[in-house]
Amino acid sequence: MNYHRKANITLVAVFLFFMGTAVLEHFNPSNFAIRLTFFVSEAALVGGIADWFAVTAIFKKPLGWGYHTALIPRNREKVIVAVASIVQTELLNMNLIRKKIEGIPFSKGLLLIVEKAGGTGYLTDTILTYLRRYAQKQEPAQLAEKLAVFIRSTAKTWNLAPRIQGLSGWALKHGFIDLGLDRLAEGLWEKASDGETRKTILRYLEEIKEEKVGNGGSIFRTLLGFVEMSDGLNLDEAADALQVELLLTLRKIRDPLDPLRISLKDTLLNRAEELESDTRFSAQIEQWKEDLLGDAVFSRFLESVLGEALKVAASPSTPSDPNALYRTIHPYVEKYWVSVQHNSGLQAKINSFLVDTLCRIIQNEHDLIGGMVRETLTAYTDQDLNRFVEEKAGNDLQWIRINGSMIGGIVGLFLFLFLEFVYNPILPTLMNYFR
Repeated sequence: MNYHRKANITLVAVFLFFMGTAVLEHFNPSNFAIRLTFFVSEAALVGGIADWFAVTAIFKKPLGWGYHTALIPRNREKVIVAVASIVQTELLNMNLIRKKIEGIPFSKGLLLIVEKAGGTGYLTDTILTYLRRYAQKQEPAQLAEKLAVFIRSTAKTWNLAPRIQGLSGWALKHGFIDLGLDRLAEGLWEKASDGETRKTILRYLEEIKEEKVGNGGSIFRTLLGFVEMSDGLNLDEAADALQVELLLTLRKIRDPLDPLRISLKDTLLNRAEELESDTRFSAQIEQWKEDLLGDAVFSRFLESVLGEALKVAASPSTPSDPNALYRTIHPYVEKYWVSVQHNSGLQAKINSFLVDTLCRIIQNEHDLIGGMVRETLTAYTDQDLNRFVEEKAGNDLQWIRINGSMIGGIVGLFLFLFLEFVYNPILPTLMNYFR
C-alpha cells in the first residue's frame, strides 16, 4: 500500500469518525467525553483537509481552486532551472567530483588490466597496431619531404663542430682509434680479397690502357702491340699483383706493431688534436652540413629509409614470428614496464596525471550536466513532471497529510481542555469583576 492511499484512508477515517462523534454529540450534548471526542475529531478533520489542499496545490488545482495552486506546472521553467542548478553546482560540483576521482587508484587498475591482457607482449602488439595503421596511410615521398623540411629548418641551430671535436677527444681517451683501424682493416681485407675487387682492378687497368692507346699515336700503339705479343704487358697478371699488394698493405694496417699502422695512427691522432685549435673546422663542418642537407640525394635517402621503415611497420607480426620492428620495440617496452611496476613514485605521477586530465575534461564539459538535466525535464509534460516529483518526494508529502490530521487532533485536544478548564471558568469571573 503506497503512502498516497494511506493518507486518503486516514482522511476518510477521520471524516467518518467525525461524523460518528457529531451524531453522538447531538444526542448527548452534556457528556464530557463525547464533547471532547467530537472537538478533537473536528480539529483532526480540519487539519487533514487543510494539508490535503496544500499538498494537492503543489501539483494541480484542488476542487478547481486556481489561486496560487498547481505550483509545479505554473512554475515549471523555474523548477527545471532550479533542479538543474542544484544537480550541477551542489550534488555534482567539481570539488566533490575531484575528491571522488582522487580516491580511485587508476595506475594500479591499469597495471592489473595490462597484466591480465598479456603484459609487455600486449603493450608491444598495441603499439605495433597503431604504427601499422599509421604506416598504411602514409606515402614515403610525402613523409620524406616533410621530414626533410623539418630537419633543414631545425639544422640551422645545430652546432656540430664542438660535438665532433668532443667525440674525437672521447675516442682518443678510450682507445677507439685502434678499434676503428682494426674494423676498417678487416672490412677492407674482406672486400679486397674477393673476386669482384680483382675484376674492378682489371677494368681500371683496361681503361688506362685504352686512354693511353687513344692519346699515344700510331707509333705508341705499334710499340704496345709488340709488348703484348712478347707477353711483356699482361693485364691479368698486373691485376693479380695489384690485388696482392693491396692485401699486403691492409695486413700491415692490421698489425699494431707495423710502422705503417703506427704512422697512420699518429696521423689520425695529430689530426684529431688539431681539430680543437682549427678555426676553419667549424666553417667546413657547417658547409658540409648545408651541402648535405641541400642535396637532392638527402631527400631520396630519407624516402628510401622511410619506405623500408613503413614496410617493416606495416608487415604483420605474431608472437611466434615477430618482425624486426617488434624485436626492436619489445625490449624497451619490457624495460620501462618493469620500471613502472616497481616505481611507486612514478605510479603516483601517472595517477595524478590521469586525475588531472579527467578533471580537466569534466571541468570543460561540466555545463553539460545542467544542460542534460534541463533537456530531460523540458521534455516532460506537466503530468510527467508532477509524477517525477511525486516519485522522489511523494511519500514525505503524503506523510504531511497524515501528520496534519494527527497534529490537528492533538491541537484540538489541548484547545478543548483550555476552553473547558481555563477560558470558560475564568472569563465570566473576569467579566463580573470588571462590571
